[in-house]
Amino acid sequence: MSRQRHVIMQVVKRSGGSTHHVEFVMDDNFAERLRQLRSLVPPLNSLNKQRDLVIDKVRVRLPSAVWRYGSDIDSQVDGSCIVIASEGYFNCGAKDRKTKEKLVTYTFPIARLLELHMERPDGEIFYIRDGIFTNDEPAESAAGRWVQSLHELEEMQMRPPEASSDFDTLQGVPLRSEPSRTISLN
Repeated sequence: MSRQRHVIMQVVKRSGGSTHHVEFVMDDNFAERLRQLRSLVPPLNSLNKQRDLVIDKVRVRLPSAVWRYGSDIDSQVDGSCIVIASEGYFNCGAKDRKTKEKLVTYTFPIARLLELHMERPDGEIFYIRDGIFTNDEPAESAAGRWVQSLHELEEMQMRPPEASSDFDTLQGVPLRSEPSRTISLN
């Protein structure tokens, strides 16, 4: 049986606001896709640094992510994606349709996320703020206050969708038994 959990990551905006965040569902299929995508991005070394074209990131659409500003769902985003970097980190990104401002999370190590997914209790929500896993931070810390503010917002509205994870990865390789989607490498 596949473990499933929500991941909530703080979004960094130039205009500020610690209540910006993105939510997505992580399950065992999502974890496996992260491993696969990470293997597509070769590590930078002295040989490939000197080439004209070096792939150091893979950008993949993340259509099921929920972008929020405070208690409001921000449906006005374009290009919801996850970016896998050669250093083994990932972040989430999008663009605010109205202001054209980039919405991006701090990077987080893929290996650490996969480790947490395997070790932590099933169904636990992962909170990632400033690139740090905050679940074990004290309640009086900045991270603890941020998590508490999200809980307060959640009480005022519905929980995120309970659908299984979905992000577009390898062309022709379905995530589930549903029709596959195409990869978007930008």
